[in-house]
Amino acid sequence: MWNPLPLILWGLAATGWVSLSATGDRYIKQIEDEERRGEQAKAEKDREVLRQQVEAMLGESPVAQWGRAGLLPDYLASYRRLAEIRGRVTQVLAGRSDLDEVTKAGILQQLGYMLTTYLSFVRERVSYLQILANIRPATDAFSDQPPAPATPAPQPQVPVIRRDSRLQAVRPFPQPAAALPSVEKRLAEVDAKCQALKELAQKEPATAKTREWHIGILEKQRELLLECQKRDQMVVAQLGAFTDVFEVILGRVSASQFSATEVASYMGAVVEQIVETERFVDSLRPAMDQLVGGMGPV
Repeated sequence: MWNPLPLILWGLAATGWVSLSATGDRYIKQIEDEERRGEQAKAEKDREVLRQQVEAMLGESPVAQWGRAGLLPDYLASYRRLAEIRGRVTQVLAGRSDLDEVTKAGILQQLGYMLTTYLSFVRERVSYLQILANIRPATDAFSDQPPAPATPAPQPQVPVIRRDSRLQAVRPFPQPAAALPSVEKRLAEVDAKCQALKELAQKEPATAKTREWHIGILEKQRELLLECQKRDQMVVAQLGAFTDVFEVILGRVSASQFSATEVASYMGAVVEQIVETERFVDSLRPAMDQLVGGMGPV
């Protein structure tokens, strides 16, 4: 009882445990920060690769012509706008001492996820248009009519040379831009083929069973076209909402009366909607694959 040694040893042990615990917490936080930075760097690297892929797709024909003609939105310009807004949010959050680092990192991580998803939706949109532009229903093997003569290639336009004493310029005639592919046109083609097959089945009863089988194939293609159209409509609707979402988030984090709970709730609802769209798009991916595999090239 009178020996002070146990008290001294207990005091030293307690002090060492507190020091070790504090150091351990500091190391754990450091490790978590490093892991978070590593994940963010990887996400940004993957997103840049995706951006380059999308840029290459938008530069291919006929997508590039549609873009120059204003038939498609400038998706890359919109992406740059979204990235610029995220940068502004980053600056605002850096100056807010009323938020902890975990909250700030969570907001920026979700914005980064939205940026990646935006590029993914653009890729899906462009892929659908390319497929729609380059497919037709099955060939007219059922028809006994001779093939229509090939349409002659259009003659190159001769440039108009305007001569002037002060200026000589070459001004070619403006070329009309090709319209976006229409799913209604593809459906009309399928319907026309089905009708032709029905007429042939009546004209040639011996082939009726084969004609009915062929009609079934075309009707399946029609269903795929309609499913892929719904998929594209969902993607287009989601793409149109990204800019407004980013601007709302910027406005809320910049407000003097900032509520982290409110922002987290809003962003959670937005992310949930985006995830739901992703699931819908993925659920119809087999239809896209069958559309490509079941229809021949032009």
